[in-house]
Amino acid sequence: MSQPSTSDDRLSHANLATEGGQLAEGHVRKKAEQSSILADSQQPAIVHPNFDPKQSPLDPARPLSDIPEPARRLNGQLRRLYGNSTRFYQPNADSLSKWSLIASEALAEHLSLLNAAQLIELPDSFYQNHSEQPLISTLSDMTLLDMSDIQQAIRAYPKLNRYGFLPTHSATGVESGNNSDNDSNNDSKAQNSALSMRALTKRYNPDELLNSLYADDWQVILQPQQFETGEGSLATDIMACSVAVHALKQCSTRKSINHSYSAAEICQHVRSYLLSQIVCEPSQRHAYRQIRLFAGHIIVAAYHLGWEIQVRADGQSYFNISSRSGLLTRYANMQDYEINGWSS
Repeated sequence: MSQPSTSDDRLSHANLATEGGQLAEGHVRKKAEQSSILADSQQPAIVHPNFDPKQSPLDPARPLSDIPEPARRLNGQLRRLYGNSTRFYQPNADSLSKWSLIASEALAEHLSLLNAAQLIELPDSFYQNHSEQPLISTLSDMTLLDMSDIQQAIRAYPKLNRYGFLPTHSATGVESGNNSDNDSNNDSKAQNSALSMRALTKRYNPDELLNSLYADDWQVILQPQQFETGEGSLATDIMACSVAVHALKQCSTRKSINHSYSAAEICQHVRSYLLSQIVCEPSQRHAYRQIRLFAGHIIVAAYHLGWEIQVRADGQSYFNISSRSGLLTRYANMQDYEINGWSS
């Protein structure tokens, strides 16, 4: 009576392992083929080329000139992850109202409180769109300025700073000159006292105040003066000037100066546009919260675009911007709705 050979067992086990490996490989290949034909909304947020059957694997020893394709934008990845969640809602319709562009739960609560206290009055046009002007394109298409571009505007207007122009007084005689000197001395004393009080009351870490746990998005964007520490200067505000140029270059101009919109008022509209971009691109939320827009950035943008600028004695500057521009008709100026002393 012969005993079974151990070599036969090993051979059978090897055959089973080979068949199992082939089945597993076929299963993996089938899964890869199924994943490759899935809809774009069901694709993973990040697919490495080494694990994507539609792409060739990356060679670790490839030359430095072999640069792979850029990664997908974070906004698209969040949209694939969270779908149509209200937290990642993306307005893309041209019929959205001024409120729909900047809508958030925190801002809605604040506006309802101000409305109940009769500090603001929101008209129907705030909730309904009556303009046919298109929206401004997203900041993902923005082109950054160079520091030399900002420096050219500063050379053209030496008194220009982050907050606009300093008030200029013209002396028409000896007495008026003395009066203007006294007024300027009083103004400088008042400014010094205000700055000293501000220095006493605002000894904080700006990074903590810019944290979303302390301040909402609308507070940081619409009220940047509350979070201004005085650090830096207009010459280094590249992001703020770039946002202003991106918004103003999509506005139409007119032949004459429009005295209805000053740099400070246009800045309010650009702030609302920046706030709308946080709603449109939640992945860039923390980066956009760092941008604080002031009138000086609007003036730099107008100079960079070659607009005609008129500066009055009180420091207010006006441009030849058209009132029908999408920036002025589609994005709100919150100070227009002020009734009883509240301002954004």
